[in-house]
Amino acid sequence: MSNIIQVWSSYLQPFEFVQLIVLILTVVFFLLAIEYRKLSFAVISFAVGNGFLSLTFFALGAPFVAVFNFSVFSGAIAILFLAAMSLEAPAEEECPEDDDYCEVSTQ
Repeated sequence: MSNIIQVWSSYLQPFEFVQLIVLILTVVFFLLAIEYRKLSFAVISFAVGNGFLSLTFFALGAPFVAVFNFSVFSGAIAILFLAAMSLEAPAEEECPEDDDYCEVSTQ
């Protein structure tokens, strides 16, 4: 493993290595946003991926694009998160068998 790092360090500068890691994390979080079955986890993964994308824009020397991306997508993700929470059914609590205070609803 250390040989791989030595080979990469001879080709990449430290800043380029950080950019590569951030780009890999961006792709990973966007793929997780696609693959998650639970909508709230997908929205959170999408938000983290957009944060890494904004960091990538900032590292590439486009701070205005990074700030615009972060501000627009943070508002959009807040709205998307609220919509996702309203669409999900509330989780039902399971009562332990020995609990006398747990109410059972009959419908």
